[in-house]
Amino acid sequence: QGTNIRKMNKQEYKKYRINTQYIPQDPYASLNPYRRVIDLLIDVVKYHKLASTDEEALEVVRDVMVRVGLTPPEKYLKRYPFQLSGGERQRLSIARAVVLKPRYIVADEPVTMLDASLKAGVMKTLKNNVRDIGASLLFITHEISLLQFFGSQTRVYVMYLGEILEHCRLSDLVTNPLHPYTKALLDAIPLPDPTMRESRKVSITGQIPSPINKPSGCPLHPRCLYVKPICRDEKPPLKNVEKDHFVACHLY
Repeated sequence: QGTNIRKMNKQEYKKYRINTQYIPQDPYASLNPYRRVIDLLIDVVKYHKLASTDEEALEVVRDVMVRVGLTPPEKYLKRYPFQLSGGERQRLSIARAVVLKPRYIVADEPVTMLDASLKAGVMKTLKNNVRDIGASLLFITHEISLLQFFGSQTRVYVMYLGEILEHCRLSDLVTNPLHPYTKALLDAIPLPDPTMRESRKVSITGQIPSPINKPSGCPLHPRCLYVKPICRDEKPPLKNVEKDHFVACHLY
């Protein structure tokens, strides 16, 4: 909304926190190990006055636990974070975020630390809860395959060293990637067929530069096979190359 949160007073920041929530990558590190599940959730409900009595607050907690798949709630209420599995801890993190019914949620690689067998279930839980409360979701990931859970019309931003290199709908990104880095990301998705792996082209080489000392011009130019002299000196602007498909590359 164009608001500088650093200049907010206490009341403004409290309102901002209700409308903006965060789901961390490592749920174990973000949960107080000395607080039980009921405490971690009911404190949020009481602090933001989502219920007028203790009984109502407990009912809100039970309801959100059911919505994220921590059922039956009584099984989990008195447990500590270390007594939960990785998937259960991440479901608890989702519950803490959606219980306030925020307008905006930032999910920072929320399933990266989970086994492959658990990822699909947690992704569905996240998607369904975000949809049910009508929130906008900023989903940060390095696994492009996870984006399929949000549908082909999902807006995707491809970033490298803090710069947006390409953005478009997921369907366009998969069928018609434009930036060399985007193509490299798609080529990095594991394939079960060994013969198909051999047909892939290497489009970037070398190592990622330090984000503290980024290259001049295009941030990818030291690793790009299609580099031109202009790439080293001039940062490419984001261009609307195709319908609602933007790319920052001197090839276009």
